[in-house]
Amino acid sequence: MGPLRHGLMEVILFIAVALLFGLHFRLTARVRELEAELRHSDAGPLAAADTESRPAQASVVVEPDRSAPAIAIVEPANAEAHGRSDPLATAPVEAEPTDAKPAPISVAALFERFVGGRLLIWIGGIALAVAGIFLIRASVGLITPAVRMVLAALFGLILLAGGELARSRPGRLPDPRVPQTLVGAGILILYAAPYGALVLYHLISTGAASTLMVMVTAAALVLSLRHGAPTAVMGLAGGFATPLLVGDTDAGAIPLLGYLALLNIALFAIASRRGWTWLAASAVLLSFAWTGALLWGPQSDALAAGGFILLLSVSASLLRTGAGWQIDFIRPAAIGLVELAMLVARADLDYFAWGLFGLLAVASFALATRRVEYRPIPAFALALALILILLKTQLGKDLLPMVAGTTLLFAAGAVPLALRRPERLLWTSVASAALAGPILILRVQQPGLVLPSWYGAALVLLAAGPLLLALGLRRIEDDRPLLVATGAALLLAAIGLVDLLPKDLVGPAWLFLALAAAWVARSSGRVRLGHLALVAAAAAQVWSAVRVAPFWAALLLSLGGLPPLAAQLPDAAQAAQTLALPGLLILALLRLLPSERRRPWLLAAALFCLTASLYLLFKQAWDLTDHDDFLARGFAERTIVTQSLFAIGWLICRMALPGLDERERRAIGIAFTAFAGARLLWFDLLIDNPAFVGQSVGPLILLNWLLPAYLLSAFWLYSARRGADNAARSAIWLGLFLAALIGGVMLMVRQNFVGPILTGPPVSAEESYVYSLAGLLLSLGLLLSGVRVADKALRIAGLALLTATTCKVFLVDASALEGVLRILSFLGLGIALIGIGKLYTKLLDAEGRGMRDHDHVAV
Repeated sequence: MGPLRHGLMEVILFIAVALLFGLHFRLTARVRELEAELRHSDAGPLAAADTESRPAQASVVVEPDRSAPAIAIVEPANAEAHGRSDPLATAPVEAEPTDAKPAPISVAALFERFVGGRLLIWIGGIALAVAGIFLIRASVGLITPAVRMVLAALFGLILLAGGELARSRPGRLPDPRVPQTLVGAGILILYAAPYGALVLYHLISTGAASTLMVMVTAAALVLSLRHGAPTAVMGLAGGFATPLLVGDTDAGAIPLLGYLALLNIALFAIASRRGWTWLAASAVLLSFAWTGALLWGPQSDALAAGGFILLLSVSASLLRTGAGWQIDFIRPAAIGLVELAMLVARADLDYFAWGLFGLLAVASFALATRRVEYRPIPAFALALALILILLKTQLGKDLLPMVAGTTLLFAAGAVPLALRRPERLLWTSVASAALAGPILILRVQQPGLVLPSWYGAALVLLAAGPLLLALGLRRIEDDRPLLVATGAALLLAAIGLVDLLPKDLVGPAWLFLALAAAWVARSSGRVRLGHLALVAAAAAQVWSAVRVAPFWAALLLSLGGLPPLAAQLPDAAQAAQTLALPGLLILALLRLLPSERRRPWLLAAALFCLTASLYLLFKQAWDLTDHDDFLARGFAERTIVTQSLFAIGWLICRMALPGLDERERRAIGIAFTAFAGARLLWFDLLIDNPAFVGQSVGPLILLNWLLPAYLLSAFWLYSARRGADNAARSAIWLGLFLAALIGGVMLMVRQNFVGPILTGPPVSAEESYVYSLAGLLLSLGLLLSGVRVADKALRIAGLALLTATTCKVFLVDASALEGVLRILSFLGLGIALIGIGKLYTKLLDAEGRGMRDHDHVAV
């Protein structure tokens, strides 16, 4: 008896699970209705008729009872006619005054209502079904299998008859769940009888068993119109379980799909008649479960399932069954798109599967115009299409027709909606993504499919689509759709130009696109379009910078002391195309952009590009070829570059430039001066100092490259200090000035003794004395200059240099002198120090008197 028990229990469990699934939908809907009643009802019991969802006159039937208070059963008079009766409603309640409010429900009351009033009846029905099965089991050995199956069917029919009898006499059995339970148990046993006759005893054929179970399903659905939702759930579960339990696996998908179509038609009709949206939603989900299993079968079955998915998605989306939310919540069109995308993912159904997917995508646009819940579906369909194109191209498939079809389909569907419908941002995004997404995926994944020029031409032509859309949206107040469309046009055109132009001209071409966007932003007053111009400009700068990567590498190596030679750098033509032209275009962009969209980094980038291009042109013209050439002319080249930067910074700070205010001019001038000062410090004073690294500084005494390299730099730096409006910056300029001045004077002394190459013989005694003399004269000059220009820091610097020079004379120079020379040197040093000290004392006294007079006047 094991097979009998296990087989029948499988049927019972499946139907029970489906029953719970359907009841969940129904109970959820009922809870929503009760919440709405509680919110909108001012008085009256919960069992009163719902005047909003089911308007009808109520008839009151009073059961007379002399020993108990009157009990009122409130029931809509035309509930059955309209299919709106609630089969899960609670038992009749006692009539209350209309002005009484519902009392709070306790946990005990809820337990009593749901367990005692509901679950016990349903458990009783399940017990009846199990009793029938055990009755059959107990008859084993007493009667034949055929008689047992017939008795089981008779028992099921008896339960159906009992349910009908209970329903026809509501005065004695007023609770509608009793007939529902009896009918449900009967339906369950009637399902089990043909299944057991086929699977356990092989008494009937598969076709006969299938026919009988279909008849039971039809009966259950018809009875659901009389007995309510539980019977409908039994029919739903049994109907969808029938092909699984007794279906013919060799018959193919066509009979199964035909059966599912008829079953869905019946369920949809009942759902529409009774307003059971949950029933239709359950049928849709179970149907998609069947089709999902068929998608991975043979080609014919998969294609048939795809056609069924298309019809089911559209029909279920258009179905109107009542006020329920379930159909809109599951969105059948979205589920259908996912399953058809799975069909497209197969390797053997490309064109047919894509056709079905495209038809449902077209239908999704029509659905989106009817219901607000379906508006995101076309965007979802496009996202699935792009994912499929990406996956297929990675497998090496030729997707050119699919890419063209996807672009045309979604663009043709979204562009009219973007121009006419209020949700312009959504439809503009869909249209822009349709025009840009497929072709860009194809170009990235399969660059060799066609010639690059063909790709470029196609991208530029497609850019006209979002551009025309942007023109159509130019009069709307919302800038976002216009930004999306213009951005898509710029993206397509920019990538197309990569395939059409020489690589060195791509950066300038992108800047022309940025100029166009800036012009539109300025002329139309759409300031936010300036963002697109900024993005295009930034992309152009990055592209141009990458094109001259050897230049940046050479500059980086030069920081470590390796001089850049002309052969290692881009030529003059490339410098003009990738640096000079972009710099000029960025300056033009700054003039076109609205003032509130200008960015300081744009101006800095333009100046950097122009400066770098001039540097490259100079390097190519100077043409350092090797190390020997660097030894002869490297210091002169570096001096010219540094002094040019100092001069540019000084001129900018003192000249009026169109389009720049005083603050911007000062910032640019300081930037050039700081760059030149950094070059002086790093190269001329540290790693490439001619005292340590062999370089020719010129053969003439005093009139050589040391004079502009250091002393002229000192002039620029002290000028920057005098004009500084920041104490920290002024201190930096002063430090660089002193380093350049002292270093330059000492190097000029060295050149006087050793010639143009300063890394020659060691320092002689005479040279050391001249260093001391130069330090003494330089310190005196700093002291006098500090007094003259009233720069205390300059005086202190001179005093510090004098102290250092004095220490050198006493500790170093004096040890090398003897006799009269030592006496004369100390005599001269003493007289000079006394004179300087006397002068400095007078200066300090004068400053002290001035401060006292100022304090007195202040008091």
